[in-house]
Amino acid sequence: MSLKEELRFLRAELAEARATDVQTLAGKLKESCFSCTRCAKCCRGAFGDNTVAVFPGEVREIMAASGKAWFEVAVPPESDDFDAQGNRHAFEWVLRRTPGGDCIFLEGGRCTIYEARPHICRTYPFRLDSGAIESYDCEGLGACSTSTDDLLSLAEALKARLIRELEESIALLEQFEPFEQGMRSGGQYIVVHDSEGSKYVRRSADGSYSFCRHPGAISG
Repeated sequence: MSLKEELRFLRAELAEARATDVQTLAGKLKESCFSCTRCAKCCRGAFGDNTVAVFPGEVREIMAASGKAWFEVAVPPESDDFDAQGNRHAFEWVLRRTPGGDCIFLEGGRCTIYEARPHICRTYPFRLDSGAIESYDCEGLGACSTSTDDLLSLAEALKARLIRELEESIALLEQFEPFEQGMRSGGQYIVVHDSEGSKYVRRSADGSYSFCRHPGAISG
């Protein structure tokens, strides 16, 4: 699929997403009998993959809520894509985790950025794929104690997430800078492609990250 075709497809999906009926979606969610048990297992690395992808706007919202700097909140995700100069290329960002794999914003079993938490966290264990509800393993499935208001809130969050994901994907592709594929060979940068363009990141020997002064980069 060409870039033009992919953009056309995503824009059509976005139009459908915006037309999603929240009441109907809430009715489908009711069938899952979901209620969050606040076990926080989805935030802990010991219980499976808890990677949380975040968009630039979400990073800044968390920065404002937590007082942390960009790389204290999010880092480039792992990737096997390299350009001809050996620089690694990645897409979007992921929340930082502790060395043990837990979300850094989990303290005492509670989220410290709850009001600013990302879309993925607001909608777990669900996601929308072409209008269909998909779910992940979660102790809350089958609990059957969610109120009508909570179901509506969850349905609205799922719709908002899908719209945001499609908008971000469209913006990313509109600004995407193609690169010649290469192999890992000691490149200087990690190039993160997101909805704001390409951001150039350097990782130091001590594992810390910083934005590089490079066309298209942002200041640290």
